[in-house]
Amino acid sequence: MKHAVIDGYGPGGAASSRAIYESGLSLSKSVAITASVVLMLLGAVQARAQEQEGAILNGYARSKVGALVEDGSYFIAENTLDLRLSYSSGDAACFANTVLYEREGEPALPELREAYIDLSGGAFDLRMGKQQIIWGKGDGVFITDIVSPKDLSRFLVPDFEELRLAVTGARLDLYAGAHSLELVWLPWFTPTISPAAGSLWAPALPFPITPTVQAAELPEMELESGEYFARYSYMGSSFDLSLMGGWFWNDTPAFAVVSKAFTPGVGLTALTVEPEYYRTLAAGYAVSGTLGPLVLRSEGAWYGGRRFQGNPLAFAVGYAERDTVQYLVGTDFSVAGYNFGLQFIQDIIVDHDDDLTDEATKNTATFVVAKTFLGETLTAEIFSYLGLDDGDALVKPKITWDASDALELFAGAYIFLGDEGDFGQYDARDGAYVGAKLSF
Repeated sequence: MKHAVIDGYGPGGAASSRAIYESGLSLSKSVAITASVVLMLLGAVQARAQEQEGAILNGYARSKVGALVEDGSYFIAENTLDLRLSYSSGDAACFANTVLYEREGEPALPELREAYIDLSGGAFDLRMGKQQIIWGKGDGVFITDIVSPKDLSRFLVPDFEELRLAVTGARLDLYAGAHSLELVWLPWFTPTISPAAGSLWAPALPFPITPTVQAAELPEMELESGEYFARYSYMGSSFDLSLMGGWFWNDTPAFAVVSKAFTPGVGLTALTVEPEYYRTLAAGYAVSGTLGPLVLRSEGAWYGGRRFQGNPLAFAVGYAERDTVQYLVGTDFSVAGYNFGLQFIQDIIVDHDDDLTDEATKNTATFVVAKTFLGETLTAEIFSYLGLDDGDALVKPKITWDASDALELFAGAYIFLGDEGDFGQYDARDGAYVGAKLSF
């Protein structure tokens, strides 16, 4: 099921963090190597960018280290170099964002996060290429934000801006006063990245026994496999409204039963499943406005033909197709210099069946409080997910100090509460982290 907060299941169960991250001792060496590379790259690219009229280079270098509270083992040990180059000339522009990661002492290949071309006219904008497309009004939840898939390989540990993946396609924006129409075509499918089997963040699969999971097949790269989205928006003086729709591939697969074995008197003794991507239809809204000191917002969506996992003895294919409704209501306000945000989110499965893994309704809330100190150079924030049905939660406190215009130092934690549910299943994964970020 694609929940409003997190999306889908990853194959396999969680393994010990020491078995996953065994290279923490190389951390100091990797930081030193990366710092040297960062300084050389910064000097080279900045000098080159200054030679090019209309070219702008910026980005950041960041080091981040985190350890589990339970045994002190690393669950974060990474260095990041994020380079963003833009160039504009008249009504045309281009942008490229490349990221280099080093995690647990192992460098990764450069990742091209975004690369696109913009063409602008008096009443339209056209963007073509690899891009992030952000919809919706929710903080930390994804209801009408249906275009760009997510990277949930490390659950909700990365910053929110790093969870969203780019998609390859074309986006056309048409404008008429306070009204606009956005049309999106994606010829190539990009799936959500779920936690790998045996990783620290792999949740339990929704089956009575541990299944054998076959490899998933992506949709064919052909014209008829394209995805289509549209959004109408109105921007008023006191409120804004958007209406959206889409015909697309669900970016998290459902598990289809390939084979199963049942032993009388024992029950299900063997199960093989295959992840399958499938088409779905969605229509929804998002609205926000002010009422006195309050900022009010809401969004909701109907999804047709979603696949929900169920008892493989009751559903031969392992799932049932059901329509679903998701919505949120929320508010932001300030009191005595503290900024607060509250949201209530509900998922509803239409025509629910008791043999489905998910309950008929799912209720979640989020809470955030933030305040700045020391001339707005120090920011303290707590963001929390609250599972109202299972009594679980994820609490994310963070402190950020802007030591200078370019240097940011930060520290935070991930605290999981409860014994079950989306967050309670990670109760033994509490961790704390520190880091530094140099922007340029």
